[in-house]
Amino acid sequence: MSDQVVEGRLELRKKPQQERSIQRLEAILEAAVELFVAKGINETTMSEIAARAGISIGSLYQFFPQKVAVIKALHDRFTIRLEGFIHQVFKGVQTREEAAQRAADSLFDLYAMFRQEQIYQALWKAIVTDRDLRQISADYHEQIIAIFYRDMTHLIPEADFDRFRINLKLIILATGEVIRYSTEQDEVLARAHLEQWRRIIRVSIFAY
Repeated sequence: MSDQVVEGRLELRKKPQQERSIQRLEAILEAAVELFVAKGINETTMSEIAARAGISIGSLYQFFPQKVAVIKALHDRFTIRLEGFIHQVFKGVQTREEAAQRAADSLFDLYAMFRQEQIYQALWKAIVTDRDLRQISADYHEQIIAIFYRDMTHLIPEADFDRFRINLKLIILATGEVIRYSTEQDEVLARAHLEQWRRIIRVSIFAY
């Protein structure tokens, strides 16, 4: 990314309180999504985002110090949605068999979420090229692992906690790569790969 690095480069400069400011922030993010999908993140300028949102460039900078902060805001919005999904995957699970089946079945739901929203693919490409965004993504992976781990530790002997956590982390990281790859393929090839990975998850999530 070409934006100059500044202190607080990823952070929203002000959190809107009034309805008008909330609507303006939403317009900015929606404009960014449209442009990022149509043109690509690197090719989109802050001036274009402001113009698409119907505001002045000065108003845009009142919210975001630079483009990478817009990307981070979109990433945050996505993580809220993903966490809502994750919290439901193992809710009330009682057995390893049930947990393994739910983990495997959730793969296609996650894939559908990513496939339908092209902005996620654009965000992935931006994240891997920016050190600060990579760290935020890595930290979020740890949050996801903690959620899964918390919901399944009652199924694991205490002596196996550490090995299970490592195994779970590897599966989650690998699943992200499988989904990213699959969203770039045609539907038939994508589903063939996902079905095979679903089988792997099913038999390996407790194989620590």
